[in-house]
Amino acid sequence: MTVGTDDRASSVRQDTGDDDVAVGTLEDDDAQENAQRGTTKISDRVVEKIAQQAVREIDLATGAPRSVLGVSLGSDDEEHDARVDAHVDGSLVTVAVTMAVRWPASVRQVAEQLRRHLGERITGLTSLEVAEVDVDVTNLVTGRKPAPRVR
Repeated sequence: MTVGTDDRASSVRQDTGDDDVAVGTLEDDDAQENAQRGTTKISDRVVEKIAQQAVREIDLATGAPRSVLGVSLGSDDEEHDARVDAHVDGSLVTVAVTMAVRWPASVRQVAEQLRRHLGERITGLTSLEVAEVDVDVTNLVTGRKPAPRVR
C-alpha cells in the first residue's frame, strides 16, 4: 500500500500487481471520522455570557437599570450589566442588547462599535456567524452622583 499526494487530495492506493487501485482518500476518511464523533452545540446562554463580557470591553457602553413602564428601578450607576438575549439557530446567532451609554458619547457610534466587537468576539470564540445584533440604548449615564437632598 502506498500513500500518494497531489494538489487536490491525498489518496491511499493498494498495489494489486499490475496497476495501483485507489482505495479511498484521506479527506473522505477524515470526514467519516468527524461524522462519527458527533456535533458540538453551543447554547444560547453561552453566547449571552460572551456578549455580556464583550459589552464590558467597550469603554463607553455600560449596563442599564431595569425599568417598569418607563421608570428606572435602581440607580443610574454603572454597576449593572447589559441585558443580553441571544438565540442560536444552527450556525447563526441573533443577539439583542439593552444597555446604557456614557454621556457625551455618540449613541450611534457606540452601538456600531458594539455590533462590530460582538461579531468579532462571538465568531472568534464559537465559530458561529452573527446574523444580527439589535442594540437598545435605554439610558445615558452622566457619571455624576445626584445632589443630596436637604431635609
